[in-house]
Amino acid sequence: MFGALIALSVGSCHDNDVREHATDPTPETVALVFQIELDRQVYEDSAWGDPPQMAVWLQDEAGEDIRTVAVTHRTGAGDWEGKVECAVALPAWVAFYIRETGTQGPPTWDRPAPDAVTCATPRATLNATARVPRDTRWTYFIEVNVSGDYSVHFPRMSRDGLSDRYGNGQPSIIYRGSIEAVEGATSEPELWGRTDQYSTPETVRGDLSQITTARGLLRSVRVCSMPDAHRPP
Repeated sequence: MFGALIALSVGSCHDNDVREHATDPTPETVALVFQIELDRQVYEDSAWGDPPQMAVWLQDEAGEDIRTVAVTHRTGAGDWEGKVECAVALPAWVAFYIRETGTQGPPTWDRPAPDAVTCATPRATLNATARVPRDTRWTYFIEVNVSGDYSVHFPRMSRDGLSDRYGNGQPSIIYRGSIEAVEGATSEPELWGRTDQYSTPETVRGDLSQITTARGLLRSVRVCSMPDAHRPP
């Protein structure tokens, strides 16, 4: 079912990088803080044992303002050196990124996503912060994909003869939530859907019945709205 609630551990964000500026109690922006913890055992049990590709992005209420918050380096830079080039690693994010940037395709080696949003592939946690106007409301998305997590429903070779030429296994899955940009707000995401490597990149399917181990990859997700420490005094 679309929007099925996920059983993740959700608690208070740790104020590691965001501190309140004492001279300005009503800043024009606040920080949306994402703290995501992975279950290493899930990806280590895949065919190659590599940590996942991930992306976090935002969309405003009108659906017009799209902002990438973080994306792992290989996808964000089109850097698949030493790996099978995986065009279907994070196809939902790529579709949003094309709308965000007005480009004609995904990031490439000579046209990567900005350094400000690319990050190392997380082995245990992914922490990211986005600064947005105060009192606005945002929908956020988290897409995650582990290569080679084959299953009965997503084998190396399907019954109809289609080869998983990208070594994808189970497709990327997408979590979705919403949060208001006011200090102290928190949000719990839902498992929203999955992509399909044999369809168009924009295709997000709500039927998650065939997703197995990929459901357990995210151990916890914490999304909080906090004071913006990096605004001018």
